[in-house]
Amino acid sequence: MIRELKRATVGLLVCFAAVALGSAFWAVVQADSLLARSDNARNVIAEQRIRRGMILDRDGERLAYTELTDSGIARRVYPHPEAAAAVGYYSVTYGTAGIEAAFDAQLRGDDRMTEWQEFVNDLLHRSPQGSDVRSTVDLDVQSAAAQALGSRSGAVVVTHVPSGRILAMVSQPKYDPNRLDADWQALTRDEKTSPLLNRVTAGRYQPGGALQTVILAAILSAQPDLDRQGGYVLNSETPGATMPVQVNGLTLGCLPGTPSGTLTLAESYVFGCPAPFARALESNLTPAHLWERFETLGLLASPALPGFETGAGNPPSLLHDETPAEELIAALTGQGDLTVTPLQMLQVIAAIANQGNAVPLHVADAVRAPGASEWETLEVPGRRPALLRADVASAVRLTMLQAAAQSPYVSQARSGELVLYGHSALAYGGPDATPYVWFTGFVDVTESDQAEAIAIVVVVEAEDDPAVAAQVAGAALAAAADSE
Repeated sequence: MIRELKRATVGLLVCFAAVALGSAFWAVVQADSLLARSDNARNVIAEQRIRRGMILDRDGERLAYTELTDSGIARRVYPHPEAAAAVGYYSVTYGTAGIEAAFDAQLRGDDRMTEWQEFVNDLLHRSPQGSDVRSTVDLDVQSAAAQALGSRSGAVVVTHVPSGRILAMVSQPKYDPNRLDADWQALTRDEKTSPLLNRVTAGRYQPGGALQTVILAAILSAQPDLDRQGGYVLNSETPGATMPVQVNGLTLGCLPGTPSGTLTLAESYVFGCPAPFARALESNLTPAHLWERFETLGLLASPALPGFETGAGNPPSLLHDETPAEELIAALTGQGDLTVTPLQMLQVIAAIANQGNAVPLHVADAVRAPGASEWETLEVPGRRPALLRADVASAVRLTMLQAAAQSPYVSQARSGELVLYGHSALAYGGPDATPYVWFTGFVDVTESDQAEAIAIVVVVEAEDDPAVAAQVAGAALAAAADSE
């Protein structure tokens, strides 16, 4: 009997030892991996109790804030869903996007959290409190752009020059971040409309006629003495300017309403005629120089937007003297391999407005610690490289000013006494040659010694009337000018 009791005792001790060793293994050796598991209920509950800071527009209007339910669970609220392209979303299940993602550490409070504070919060079951983020978005401009775009698919992005403050970022089709968890399956099911795709930062579009601004800059920069030859290049008559151009099965022509007769290069730009640009290599411009312009102007790389994962369009094959003529014509008319995002085009237009210098694009400029009243300024790069020579930028600006005066489409973006510079264009994308309309331009809002402007890029999908994009731009530019 005693022998059996001893055996049972030894067995129990062995079991207890095994349990103790197992507990020690999981509690000490594998503690970090257990805590990191996505299905760890403790992590989920802790995440739900974080009081994220507010996201505000430039004037202090709340774009996102946190409210606590009766059970102590934090719920993210977006009072202005039309700002979703810039603000993004926050979800315990699906993560973050937009400003919510770009400044997640600040909004959660992780950037200020010490190990001691984290220990005390865990000990007292105290919910972390994040900092507020002040965005550069102007809600009035954002709402005006969204309302003008309406239910159409496309993108609008507006920036102040030279500061680079993004004033509005609209992407359609849109989604309501307040309903993200409930609508997730529907939002991710439709790959064609892709509501969660930020078309401003990642939408890839055929530039088509919108590339004429880049080609014009390339033609002018290839001149050995622009001061003497610029006027001749722009204002000399261009034979066959209104002739159609055949590209990849497409017949490209001038925009409707183009006057008959011979046009100059500047007038060809005004009326969106592709023929003179398709023949650009007949002047001093070479394929290598054209490629260099694409690269320098940022059309071959993702634009810099602090905190955001921006995309780039498809780059074309390297252009050189042996490139087939049909590929060169496709590249020169914007109907080749090159695709661009609206943000890439914005940095080009902003540089033209800024005497050829790039602007430091950004969507937030300050953070405010929990309980503090003062804002801490976020660092924004002060000096930016020159993308164009100043004389080239000046010549392109004058041509865009001419377009605003003569084009029946560009003029649709004019509002009041604002001095408008612009370009309207048509492009065709995809296997079905879906038409897109572009508006690229800016208005002068200078009120002091330093030149200031509001630059904008609009693209509207499945639309062949350039006036539509110009009208959207006009509404957004008017709101932006009023806010400055």
